[in-house]
Amino acid sequence: MGLMAPPPKKTQYSDSRAARLALLDQLANRVVELRSSETWSRFLATQARFHRYSPRNVMLISMQRPEATNVAGYRAWAELDRHVLKGEQGLSILAPMVARDPTSDQHRITGFRWVSVFDISQTEGEPLPTPVTLLDDADPGHLEDRLCAVAHSLNLRVLEADLPDGVNGELRWSDNTIAIRGSNAPLQRAKTIAHELGHALLHRSERDRSRAEIEAESVAFVVLGALGADTAPYSAGYVASWLGEDGDLAAAITRSCEAIQRASAQIISRVSATQDLLDHRIPFATAQFAHRAPSTPSGRGPRTDIPPRH
Repeated sequence: MGLMAPPPKKTQYSDSRAARLALLDQLANRVVELRSSETWSRFLATQARFHRYSPRNVMLISMQRPEATNVAGYRAWAELDRHVLKGEQGLSILAPMVARDPTSDQHRITGFRWVSVFDISQTEGEPLPTPVTLLDDADPGHLEDRLCAVAHSLNLRVLEADLPDGVNGELRWSDNTIAIRGSNAPLQRAKTIAHELGHALLHRSERDRSRAEIEAESVAFVVLGALGADTAPYSAGYVASWLGEDGDLAAAITRSCEAIQRASAQIISRVSATQDLLDHRIPFATAQFAHRAPSTPSGRGPRTDIPPRH
């Protein structure tokens, strides 16, 4: 009979409004620093190569490939040192046909034609520049287990799933499931769960995708920060990517501050309730959670057709 593992060390955390506001200030400062960096400049230069599709074409892309994130034509991918995989079928969208009007010497649309574009998951090659850095640290204090317990208390299952490239997790409203990428490091998985819990608490009726993603990632940063973990290497880039080049960070934080406070406080409170269960060695990684084991938004602004995922 093997030796019983020692009980986990109790996690120290600060559950006060002042502490959560201080964490939000930290996140804002890291976003400001990132937006003046070379990493951010490279990211914007790459994103400028992607078209912003019309609502009609966004709908066409979503109907053909709901999980699409970054979409571009064959030549555009080649210019980014990525190549369409053999046998991949293009996504059909409508491109305008333009001709010069001889009477006004101006260009006008004369009609539309079908063209093919491809999602990044249909390509291979050099990775696209990204402002986020995946967290590769260990999980301090069994945070993943605790956050899975919080999800269970909200009638959500957490499980591993085969997710598209660049997607670390997603909230599936249809079956009350949080899907995460199991190959990520423990701290990244914990942060992803906190992000999706933010969506679950705040965004069932939210139609503004940018606002939803900024709020959910801010919730994750505050929750993990209160529990003793720094997720800024990922969170700052993620928030910045959804703000875009000209987004007003101060306005976004001010607008969403109360929602972020409310959701993070609820999650932290529920996390604290799991401590006694851990002290008594009740395992969380069971079938009830099944978790055993800013993608980047496409175009110059965020897509609104993709379901909340992270």
